[in-house]
Amino acid sequence: MKVKKIMLAMIIATSVTSCLMVGCTSSAPNIDKENYTVEEISDLKKDLSKRISKDIKSSGLRLIEARTDGSFVLSLGNLEYMKNPPKQVINYSMTTNKGKNKEILSLHCVREFSYDEKLSDDNKFMMATYNIYKSLTNTKLSGREFFDEVEKVFNKGEGTVKLPNMGDVIIEVNKVDKSTKTLELRLDKEFTLK
Repeated sequence: MKVKKIMLAMIIATSVTSCLMVGCTSSAPNIDKENYTVEEISDLKKDLSKRISKDIKSSGLRLIEARTDGSFVLSLGNLEYMKNPPKQVINYSMTTNKGKNKEILSLHCVREFSYDEKLSDDNKFMMATYNIYKSLTNTKLSGREFFDEVEKVFNKGEGTVKLPNMGDVIIEVNKVDKSTKTLELRLDKEFTLK
């Protein structure tokens, strides 16, 4: 029986004019100001795109395709060859609201697990989640400390992970049904334009 190749579509929709950039920066982006200029928002979009791209690649996921609109198609490593691959999504977008006086950032990293499945700290999705959390918060937590805190909540079956300096980042384990739960990192934030 042939196993279908599954690819995770990574959408990084920053804007029509922004494009995929690679590189690294040393501190978390400043997302806590009261108001932003159009130029600051443009710089923030580019910075976040670079960070998320780097975080995903350093977790071991492979880039299959980079499109001109800034979206990605990533390989799941060997997971695409499994009979029933886990559902996982990493989505980043920054859009202008209808009134055009705010930019809205949405970042969601979600993976589905069977309810009795154990969490593994060498899982590529878990590594990408840690890398993204670290670059958004400038945390001093090691990968092991991050994993231990997430694992405590994960083993309970549902709840919110409490970590130092989380800011607006939320990490949750949600029970979907009797046999399924999800691990999710989420950041939803509005930026008011000057």
